[in-house]
Amino acid sequence: MNTETKIKHVMTTKVVAVRPEHSIMKLEELFEAVPIHHILVTEHNNLVGIVSKLDLLKLYRKELEKSNTLDRSQILVQHIMTPNPVTLDCDDTIGLAADIFLSNTFHSLPVVDGKELVGIITNHDLIKFAFQH
Repeated sequence: MNTETKIKHVMTTKVVAVRPEHSIMKLEELFEAVPIHHILVTEHNNLVGIVSKLDLLKLYRKELEKSNTLDRSQILVQHIMTPNPVTLDCDDTIGLAADIFLSNTFHSLPVVDGKELVGIITNHDLIKFAFQH
């Protein structure tokens, strides 16, 4: 595997995104409809955050431990997203992406061209690439 391969040749360009003002019910619908684990949060195609299935599970667990009734229509994406996530540029290398994954606990990185969101790369994408080449 050539670790100098550019991210743009490996990333997923069909990005699933929501807006910060969407409720978490929208996240639930998307996670159920599409086989993904991360949803990007955008405003005018600019990345502002990211939400994972684990973020939702943590929210549910926290509320369950408090015995709270959760009104999912009132909780907004902006309240559970990770704001300003680490990103890669489309011309960065898969070696850099692998280094970031290995030194952190997250499993996806949004890919930007300037400020514009152009894709996402996951650790799964890197494994798939490694075994196809």
